[in-house]
Amino acid sequence: MAETAPVTGDFMPTTPLQAAAAKPKTDIFSSEGFLKLLATQISSQNPLEPMKDTEFVAQMASFSQLEQTTNMASDIKALTMSGQLSQGAALIGKSVTYQPANGDPAVTGVVQSLTVGSANKSMNLIVNGVSVDVSQVTGIAQ
Repeated sequence: MAETAPVTGDFMPTTPLQAAAAKPKTDIFSSEGFLKLLATQISSQNPLEPMKDTEFVAQMASFSQLEQTTNMASDIKALTMSGQLSQGAALIGKSVTYQPANGDPAVTGVVQSLTVGSANKSMNLIVNGVSVDVSQVTGIAQ
């Protein structure tokens, strides 16, 4: 009888449900997800009662509208951030007063630079070496 080599490493049994959950999921609201869904729908349809072409056109129009709306939302976010950066850049070199988050008395200092937070969600001013959220600013002077 032939000898078998020993198995080494961790043994991690999985059920079919766990294996399916481990596979990367496709976002059905993306272009790729929609096309996969459409291809599945076409290949799974009843050959005796095929889907009408008008239904495909309606689905494509709906998807196109969704994609344009998503792109427009992204463009609006970029435009908003651009406006905030312009306003923040105008503050560089100016004296601002801000209320610290910890409740200490208001602080006045000169804006040295600005930073944009993760995922372009927030903008902070650097005032005398301290990062200050724009919402904390209570006054601006020359």
